[in-house]
Amino acid sequence: MLETRLHIRPNPGGLPTRSYRNSLRRVYLWACAEAVPASAPDTFLKALQDSSRASDSGRQRPWASSSPSTAKVDPSVHRAAHGYSQREDAGVRETMLQALRFVIQGAGSKVDPAIRKNITTTVLGMLGHDEDNTRMASAGCVGELCAFLTDDELKAVLTQHVLADVSGVDWMVRHGRSMALAIAVKSAPEKLCAKEYSDTVTESILANATADRIPIATSGIRALGFLVRHQLRSEGGSSMSQRIITQFVKDPSTPAMEAGLMKPLIKTLLDNTKDKNTTVRAQSEHTIVNLLRLRQGDETMQTITAILDSASNDLLSECHRRSLKKISSLPDSNEEIDDTILT
Repeated sequence: MLETRLHIRPNPGGLPTRSYRNSLRRVYLWACAEAVPASAPDTFLKALQDSSRASDSGRQRPWASSSPSTAKVDPSVHRAAHGYSQREDAGVRETMLQALRFVIQGAGSKVDPAIRKNITTTVLGMLGHDEDNTRMASAGCVGELCAFLTDDELKAVLTQHVLADVSGVDWMVRHGRSMALAIAVKSAPEKLCAKEYSDTVTESILANATADRIPIATSGIRALGFLVRHQLRSEGGSSMSQRIITQFVKDPSTPAMEAGLMKPLIKTLLDNTKDKNTTVRAQSEHTIVNLLRLRQGDETMQTITAILDSASNDLLSECHRRSLKKISSLPDSNEEIDDTILT
């Protein structure tokens, strides 16, 4: 019994009812991520009736890997889908969508095609939802689904929705599509960066990154990060578009250099380490550490110093003494930057 495996017992009375329900909610999300519930206990589903999603439930990173070969995920998908489609309460709907997203992430290849088609149609229709969290959770589902759709299904989703022309489209729909695109590139980069879609995907991401609405621009920048990560991992950055590089720097006229295409980025980040905003300074320093691979040694840093001008080298040396050396001695945080995982 699943209850025995998870050591679930009725509320002993020591926990407030809401705390007990929130605890069950987190276990339910974990169960969905691991695709364990061929028959999720009713206790979990009742916990989802509470509209007050726990403030830290979204931080329980669903490390969803491949599910057991015998797991039957269709009942879980059906329950989650039925739950969000029938609920008017925003908190319940968002949690159901989150649970659905984790099921897809962990075992999307095992979902019955007919059920997958219905789910896809429903979450696509919620990309323009007027509730921010519902819109974001739906976008997460759409992005995760892209990894498991057939070629024809993926083409329809991309051309008719995610990559469709946004002229005259409401900004909330544009926001939902931009988030779905970011998660699709994160979850299924090989499909989204295939020859058939690569140019359109890049153009759409760049358009989102320069949008007039901050939420859309934020999604675009994060999609750029996922795109660059894929290109660096798969091709070493050799085919990276100069337009992508210049999108990250303040001065688009800064020429690109051959040494890993990093010079314009490093120069801009070094300038940011002098910014009055503490967050800007801190994030710039952490980014420099990762770009220069300082946790693995100073080889990349020595390569970069050979092509930087003297002023930039002086600033890099000062920054290294002040903060970079200390940061590089600490483990990487692996911070989650996926806004569609609700907190």
